[in-house]
Amino acid sequence: MDAELSAELTAAIQRYAALSADPYGDEALSGLDVTTTEACTVATALLKSQSLTPFEFAVWFAGSAR
Repeated sequence: MDAELSAELTAAIQRYAALSADPYGDEALSGLDVTTTEACTVATALLKSQSLTPFEFAVWFAGSAR
């Protein structure tokens, strides 16, 4: 199950990054039907999987501001 889920999430992330006109904007994701808890859970797991700290993400996040 974990390998299948990981493969599906990888494909979704890569597709979003490749096809989104503005990957740092929120328009492409405005139709998501997820809770704040679900979004934060996935975001946290992604950060941990890439060995990123909240500080490193904050630097990246600040650099992507419009």
